[in-house]
Amino acid sequence: MLKQLKTTREQAQDILKYLPKGSYIDYKGLSIVELPKEFQPLYSASTTSIIANLVRKYLYDRGITDNDFIKYNIGYCTDGDYGGRVIIPSYSGSGRLNFFVARTYDGNYYKYKNPEASKDIIFFEKLINWNTPIVLCEGVFDAIAIRRNAIPILGKSLSTSLYKKLITSEVKDIYIALDTDARKAAMKIAEQLMNQGKRVFFVDLLDKDPSDMGFEYFTKHIQQAEELDLTKMMLHKLDL
Repeated sequence: MLKQLKTTREQAQDILKYLPKGSYIDYKGLSIVELPKEFQPLYSASTTSIIANLVRKYLYDRGITDNDFIKYNIGYCTDGDYGGRVIIPSYSGSGRLNFFVARTYDGNYYKYKNPEASKDIIFFEKLINWNTPIVLCEGVFDAIAIRRNAIPILGKSLSTSLYKKLITSEVKDIYIALDTDARKAAMKIAEQLMNQGKRVFFVDLLDKDPSDMGFEYFTKHIQQAEELDLTKMMLHKLDL
């Protein structure tokens, strides 16, 4: 690994020039992120391919559209380490691959298999407008369902990179739409951001995550989001 060789950031940047197109050096762990060599983009997959159509049906059933295939460069693998999985890549603000999520579409017991790389990134960063309200959600399918300025945090806490970007950006309003079982985590995130002067809105998902709600229902539901203040946040904490 580059880290064990005591490679500097500048040296790593030079090395990056010689990596395959789409590769990314994660400077936190100095690991390389690249799409599986078996990756096949769905937008260009044959409409007569049985497997491609199986993947399409799986994604259509989750509310994902042909336009989403292009927007997010969604693909799949039929074999290799990620065989039987949908691949959803994430790109940094400069357009470099910084992570991807691999989700089974064929019923494999292990739903997710992600690359061995740092999660200290901003997922879908290239698609984010930092001057307009942002929605924080848990998973990539939630973010795709929300469509507009949604960032999946891939868990229940903010990465360091995402937190720093949120508090230093021009964004004023942040909506937190985590699953109902993550309300404690949602309040912790809300408190962090409010302490930095951001307006925070809590979206009560009512036991349905955004990917289950779908775009239209979620768009209507988010209009009812509650702006938090210290009193309201304490009341939520008492209900936990």
